[in-house]
Amino acid sequence: MASSLVELNALLDSFVPLSRKVSMAEIEVREKEAEALEKILARVWMAMPFLHDCHIINRRKLVPTGDNSWFAISNRLAFFDDGPHLFRSFVVEQWGTDSPAFEINDNRDISCNEAIQTYGFDVICAGLVEMLKCRCNIDAEYSNLQTRIKNIDSLLQVLEYSAELEPLLGKRITPEGERLLAEGNP
Repeated sequence: MASSLVELNALLDSFVPLSRKVSMAEIEVREKEAEALEKILARVWMAMPFLHDCHIINRRKLVPTGDNSWFAISNRLAFFDDGPHLFRSFVVEQWGTDSPAFEINDNRDISCNEAIQTYGFDVICAGLVEMLKCRCNIDAEYSNLQTRIKNIDSLLQVLEYSAELEPLLGKRITPEGERLLAEGNP
């Protein structure tokens, strides 16, 4: 029995410092992840003209409590465009014809560190990926704008050419002449 007690004390003596080290390492990891998340949010904020008040995480659980009554819990993490910051929304609600209705809202800004503690760094990053995939098709927008630029440049060239020809011809160019000029015919 005495040897078991000695062994237990030795294990506890090594375990306590190790548990402190693990706790310190967890804090350090969360602080570094929060720092990384702040930098990620700053980069996402640059894309905000194409995004508006986007939900990174949107969890909702609906539970029937009777024939015509429900209980719901919603937990959302959103990214807002008035500066790179996170907003958490937690809602508990119950409604139905058989039971009294109520709703409890707890909405507030949340720090990156708090968001990581609540949702996890990997889950937040995955939510940002999905948000960016779903919300902005920048390639299509850029292609559309490039086409519009090309079309307006062509129109401006035709108008400049028409303005140069009018004094020489002494009359206005007909719509048929403008169409020919637009097609590149002199």
